Amino acid sequence: MHKLYLPIIAAIISAFGQVLLKYAMLKHGPIVPSISGVFSLLLEPRLLAALSMYAAAMVLWLQVLAKIPLSVAYPMLAVTYAIVPLLASVFFKERIGVYHICGIGLVLLGVAIIGFNHE
Repeated sequence: MHKLYLPIIAAIISAFGQVLLKYAMLKHGPIVPSISGVFSLLLEPRLLAALSMYAAAMVLWLQVLAKIPLSVAYPMLAVTYAIVPLLASVFFKERIGVYHICGIGLVLLGVAIIGFNHE
């Protein structure tokens, strides 16, 4: 059970990476379909930070795969479905309604059921 914190941490890092991706696109705007348009996107600092977070999450995920069965670890990533809307609410003032809350609760219940039944 103590190893299950690793996929949760990877999910949290990935969720913050999503926030940075959103910030990058808000700053940069739509992608211009040209070499210079893609190049300007690649120079966006928030995008580079997001990619760095994803790289860190991937390294942690490799550690997860070395220690936890994939059938248990992969569903733990569903925690991002709960974290990202909460972060979007905090950072972007996005509204989370009752249906969001119910869905998030069901996702977390599913993750908990899988995690608690892992030996």
